[in-house]
Amino acid sequence: MNRNLKTGSVVLVAAAAIAIGGTSSAIAARLITGDDIARNTITQRNMADDSVGKPQLKDGVLAGITGPEGPAGTDGTDGKDGKDGKDGVANLESDGPYPGATHLQDGDNSTEKFVAGQPDVLQTAWVACPTGKTALGGGFSRADEGPAAFKGLQIVTSQPTQIKDGAVVYEPIAGDVDGSFVPNAWLVEGFNTGTTDLIVRPHVICATVAN
Repeated sequence: MNRNLKTGSVVLVAAAAIAIGGTSSAIAARLITGDDIARNTITQRNMADDSVGKPQLKDGVLAGITGPEGPAGTDGTDGKDGKDGKDGVANLESDGPYPGATHLQDGDNSTEKFVAGQPDVLQTAWVACPTGKTALGGGFSRADEGPAAFKGLQIVTSQPTQIKDGAVVYEPIAGDVDGSFVPNAWLVEGFNTGTTDLIVRPHVICATVAN
C-alpha cells in the first residue's frame, strides 16, 4: 500500500512537472524578444541552412544593406566634333612714313607737312594699308624737329579711316544698322600754330583678316 502510494505520488509529481514545463515554454516564447538577445550572440553558424528566409523577416529589416558592386557599364559613344574656328590674322605689319619726305611703295600715304602759322586751318596726315589688308590700329608721332618747333602742334583727331584713290572716303558695310565700316587707313588731324612746317607721322597696323 505504501509502495503504491509512493509510486502514485511520483507519477503525479512528474505529470505536474510536465504540465508546468509545457506552460513555461509557451510563456517563455511569448516573453523573449529581440531586445532580450545580446548583439552578435546569434550568428550564421548557430542557424541551420535555409532556416531564416524572407518570410521570417519583418519588412525593412534588410534596408540599408548594400550588396556587392556590379560590373562596370560599357563606355558611351563619342560626342560630335566641334566646328572649326576661324583663321586668325596674318601678315601683320606697321607702316609709318614721313609725309613730305618718304612715300610707301606697298600702301599709300599723304605727302603734305603741317604748314606753319595757320592756327585756323585744320591740317591732315594719313597712311593707308596695302590693298586687301585691314587697319587694326594706329597713332602718330613727330619727326625730328625739336621742342621749339613742335610745341605749337595741336592734334585733335587720331582715328581709323578709309582711303580710296588717295582721298578719305566713307563706305559703310551694306546693311549694317550702325553704319560701321572696314578701315584700311589711319587719319591724324590738327593745327600748327608755330613758325616751322612740321612732319606729323601717322602710323597704321595692318593685317589680312579672314571673314
